Amino acid sequence: MGSDQHPAGLTRADLRRLPVQPLRTGASYKADLFLYETDDGPVLVKDYGAKTGVWRLLGAIGTRHEARALQALAGVDGVPRFLGRPDRYSVAMSFVPGRRARKSDPELRGNEAFVRDLERLVRQMHARGVVHLDLKHRSNLHVSDQGTPVVLDFESAWCFNPSRLLGRFLVRVWGIFDRLGVLKWKRRLCPQAFSAFQMRMATGMHRLRKLWLPRKLMDGLLAIAAHRPRGDAAACEEGKKVPDL
Repeated sequence: MGSDQHPAGLTRADLRRLPVQPLRTGASYKADLFLYETDDGPVLVKDYGAKTGVWRLLGAIGTRHEARALQALAGVDGVPRFLGRPDRYSVAMSFVPGRRARKSDPELRGNEAFVRDLERLVRQMHARGVVHLDLKHRSNLHVSDQGTPVVLDFESAWCFNPSRLLGRFLVRVWGIFDRLGVLKWKRRLCPQAFSAFQMRMATGMHRLRKLWLPRKLMDGLLAIAAHRPRGDAAACEEGKKVPDL
């Protein structure tokens, strides 16, 4: 993207006039994703504008969280660049071509450099006061065309002031979830690189995850609350070919 100023000034009316490619639409509790073509290149917009009721309200909160996190991470390689908010229900960011990180990816199996880059990226995020909180989920870690890690989806991220003692303390405490997420990826991709201590940490992560609702159960509860049968929601998501972001 050549300039952050033009996309940052995009309004909802501007978006309606731009060529657009829908990447994901459907489930009422998930953001719609659109790829807009601007003169400066593609812009990805995460949008809850078409949602209704509580989902629209939660979307406004989520996009605000994501905007705050991306702004705090400006200049950090490995996360999308913040490009503005067309309105309170959406957030615009740079489009990062790539693919989802997968254990079966032959370029990632045994790739300790990729894991080290991910560890470095998480340290940079924490130094800026941003804790992701959901790195363990495979949809939130992608591989760029250059083979480097890209962290996505900061809707659930927490931001603290790293210049204050309390902020650094909270990053240290809550950052354990990010560090455990990195260990999970290390176990998936490079189990041969695990130390005995890291294996104990990975085991502890597995136990901590039991304190949270399983993701499939959470998705099911959200689908019920949204008055959408789980099967229909899944068909909606899986029936569309969604390019990796």
